Amino acid sequence: MNEFPQVLVFESSEKEEDSAVELARQVAVQGIEAPLVLCNIHGKRLASELSGPLGPQTPDGSADQHGAAALGGLARRAGADAIVAVGGGRCIDIAKLAAARAGLTVIAVPTQLSHDGICSPVSVVPDDEGRAQSLGAVAPRLVFISIPTLVDAPHASASAGVGDLLANPLALRDWALAAEHGLEETDQRAWDLSVESFQRIKAHLDVPVQESLRDPEFLRALADALVLSGMAMICSGTSRPASGAEHEISHAIDRHFGGRALHGAQVAFGCVISVALYDEDTSAFRGRIARLGLPEHPSDLGLSKEDTIELLLRAPETRPGRFTVLEDADLDRGKARALVEHIWGDS
Repeated sequence: MNEFPQVLVFESSEKEEDSAVELARQVAVQGIEAPLVLCNIHGKRLASELSGPLGPQTPDGSADQHGAAALGGLARRAGADAIVAVGGGRCIDIAKLAAARAGLTVIAVPTQLSHDGICSPVSVVPDDEGRAQSLGAVAPRLVFISIPTLVDAPHASASAGVGDLLANPLALRDWALAAEHGLEETDQRAWDLSVESFQRIKAHLDVPVQESLRDPEFLRALADALVLSGMAMICSGTSRPASGAEHEISHAIDRHFGGRALHGAQVAFGCVISVALYDEDTSAFRGRIARLGLPEHPSDLGLSKEDTIELLLRAPETRPGRFTVLEDADLDRGKARALVEHIWGDS
């Protein structure tokens, strides 16, 4: 059985300084004596009580696979016994990949809830050409959730986290579709975790986003949901329970249009296309994600009609060997144009 990370939620104080003290205590409880600390600017206060063989390391904006390998080498040379990542998604992804390269354990301390990679065994890190790649990495031993930190996180990050979770029901349908074609086998435990993950935030989906983002109860539910989604991926050994055609759309935006929004926001946009391909009510779905502060129209991402058609044609290239409703549709340029016009009209 795959081992899940321990998850600790600190919510007994409104002060981030108290979270910092508790984080340092929990790292010590894990038997970690010499952590290499990786933190971004938003994680410095939360990481302030940690000490290790080197000062805190900060990933730069272009941190890539070479940077992750270099960080792993630095950790080994410094005699570190773990990597503690205090920051956003890129910071945690770099740490998970560096830990895999160095043979070390990793502790994930998210400062925002923007996607479900917090505890997954996958890192999305750019290659030499700046193209994001999903790579096998180390799942964290411990995930430390600081509610006082998350309350002050940017609104867009929590909206993106919700957007990433909107993919789960659609990704499961894609997984089942692949199984129907004899291409894969589903895993019931992973399936159930993905379903439970979505259920944790379902009640919040029709509440205007501004009413939720400073609510500790909502943030706790969102954190739980994102962690469960990551556990589904650990259980299955693949991103299948949480990633389907909608993620291919997001990856294609990154690859061909330089990325236009946070990953989870782009995934929410991709969900619109999956909903249409499954012949569901796209108008209702678009209204829901608009209330959540997520992009529902190509123009929200700075994409034209022609860009969106190109996106549909290029998206399957991002995950060769993965069969989803997008591959099943087997779109040519004419079909892609008709789909875009079906969803958004001629605009």
